[in-house]
This record gives sequence, C-alpha cells and structure tokens, in this order.
Amino acid sequence: MSNVFTVCFSGTSCTRDEGEVSRPGSDKKIYSPDTGYIPVRIHKEVTGDLRATSPSVTVRGVGENDWAVPRNDSEPLKLNGPLKASADLLSDTKKYSGGDQRSTVSELSGWDAAALALHGANLAAASGARAYNFIGHSRGAVECVMAAWFLQAYGSPEVKNIPVRIIAIDPVPGPGNWYGILTQLPPNVVEYVGVTAWDMLDTGFSGLVPRPNAKMAGTSQTLKLGSSWQDLAANYQLTDPLAPARSGMRQPTGYQLFACRGRHATVAGNATSDGKYDPANVSQSAARVPELVYRLARAYLTKWGTEFRVASAVDTYALPLRQEINLDQEVFDAMGGGPLRDSVRPGRPYVRQVSSISGRNPFNTYYLEDVVGDPPYRQPYPVTAARTGAGWVNWTFL
Repeated sequence: MSNVFTVCFSGTSCTRDEGEVSRPGSDKKIYSPDTGYIPVRIHKEVTGDLRATSPSVTVRGVGENDWAVPRNDSEPLKLNGPLKASADLLSDTKKYSGGDQRSTVSELSGWDAAALALHGANLAAASGARAYNFIGHSRGAVECVMAAWFLQAYGSPEVKNIPVRIIAIDPVPGPGNWYGILTQLPPNVVEYVGVTAWDMLDTGFSGLVPRPNAKMAGTSQTLKLGSSWQDLAANYQLTDPLAPARSGMRQPTGYQLFACRGRHATVAGNATSDGKYDPANVSQSAARVPELVYRLARAYLTKWGTEFRVASAVDTYALPLRQEINLDQEVFDAMGGGPLRDSVRPGRPYVRQVSSISGRNPFNTYYLEDVVGDPPYRQPYPVTAARTGAGWVNWTFL
C-alpha cells in the first residue's frame, strides 16, 4: 500500500510531545523508554520530528495545549475545509481552536473531542493520501472513530471512499453523552483494532467497544445520515458486539478486539506499578504491557502501509512478552484490587465495565468479564464467581 497518511490522536490532558518532553504533572520518565507515550512515539518514528505534519501528524488531547512549551497556548485547529462540515459542527468546535485550551472542565467533559476529531479528519483529507491510518489512546481513540464519521459525512465523493483503519488503545469517552458517532463504525472503516485494559476500575472510565459496520458484519444496512453532527449515526446503530450471539451470526471481518492486563495508562506507555504518575514507581514488570501494545501497533500500522524510519525499539517478540506478563502478573493484580475480584460490596466493583450503547445511563454497560469469553487457562486473568456468558464477537487475550 502506498500514499498513506497516519494521524496520531493523544488522550485527555496529553500534549503532542507527551512522553518525549517533561512538564508539570507529566514526567517523561513515567513512560517506558522503549515505547514512550505510544501515539506520540509512533509519530516520531514515522517522521523523525515531533513537529512534522507529514506523512503523519499528532493531535493534542482534550483539555490540553499542543506542546510542553509553551504551556499556555495552542495552535489553531483546521476546521474549515477541505471537509464541508455542517454549520452546527463548526459552531460547536470553533471555540476550541487556538489560544489557551488547558481546562479542567474540558478534561472532565471532553467536549472539545469533536473539534480535535474534525481537525484530524481535515488534515487527513488535505493530505491527498489514498488511505488513512488512525491511532489514538483514551479520548484520542474515540476521536479516531469520530474523525472517520466526519470524513464519511462531510468529505467529497472521492474522500468518502478512502479506506480508514483504526487502532484504538483503551477508548474511553468519559461520563458525558455517548453519541452514535462514538458507538458505531462508519462504512469507510475497513479495519478496526481495539485494545481494552483489564485492570482499570476508576469511575468514568468505562471502555468503548464500537459496533462493526455493515460490511464487517456481512449485512446490507444502508447508511442514512442524521441531520446534526451528534446524530449522524443515529439511524445506523448496528448489532451490539457485546450482546450474546444469535443463531447464524458469524464473526465480523476486519474487526479485532484485544483484552490486555494493566490500567488505562499502562496500555499506552505508562510503566509505573500503579499506572499513575510517579516515576519512582516505574516497574519492568509493568513495562512489558506497553512494550507489547507498541509492537502490536507497529505491526498493524506496517501491514496497513505506514512506513517507519527506524526499527522497533522493543527487541522482544510478542509471544515472549505475553508469556512474561502472564508469569509475572502480581503487579497487574494489585492494580485491579488483587488476584480475586469477588467482593462483599454490591455489584462487582473490581471488574472493568464496557459499553457499545449511546447515552449517559450508567446501566447501559456490561461487565468486561461477561463479554470476553473464557480466558485461556494458561493466562491468569482474574474473574469473579459471578462471571457469565460471552458476547457475540470473540476477543483475544494478550
């Protein structure tokens, strides 16, 4: 594949040089030196320059400015073209373009995600490339899906048909509205790879598992776009991948879900023993998870046509990394409440929750252990005695 443009979306409160330059609240030493913060490190290894905008580009995270220096300013977003965005989308996003965008309110709400997704989609459309590869973490992973919708809805006939491929590292929309353009993949997405962290239990961090599009699912539903940007996918919400299988359903194609040990930050490069931000807690045991996800991301991106300037910084192959993670799982058990996740408290407080359903309703979620099927007996993924069933789509345990 030639002429590929890669967009790397950073997560909430992450700069475009996250993990490469220290700043207050984010010491680069919390990241594995071999992986850095994975979306940013991928961009650096494609272009050789953090500030380059071709053949890949980074997009800042919600509630943050572009760079560690300056700390109080951001660059204008590309909102007006080449995509012909709707008036309501332009009105809702222009306030997030340029100036000081550091905001605790934005960190919590994620309202600027639409602006950042539109920016990334416009950069892709302006590149002249014949294929788009998107990789993101957290809300940046959600923006990958939103950006694909904006290309589908507002692009020229030529742009609408350009294939989009996505690597979503622990996509988390947050506690706000989960619009249909988050929970459903549009028709232009031809491959989707999602990684969900097993040991992330914090409130508001329910993982997103978007629904496969009709082609992936082998069905023939016709796309009918909604009238507003929030409702673009309201009439195209297809089969929930987390719901139990019905008779005759086959596995979707071009759609791969992975479960991975570690917390939300661990799977994106954080190498601390608690998945938090003190470099004194960096652990080689924890670092194996970002090393594995980094290798996974580079492998898929290479397969999809992204060209890297440098060889992989992680020398260990995926299989030995997986074996080491599962033979040395104590650090991950501690992240998620211990090796046994049963509790006398109501519900299952030590089990991750995921959803493919739009809306704020906290009951529109599944327990992750109920949708992934049985973990292989050789891999000690902690589950509770209440664990039941499996979803329609098969998962792979890393």
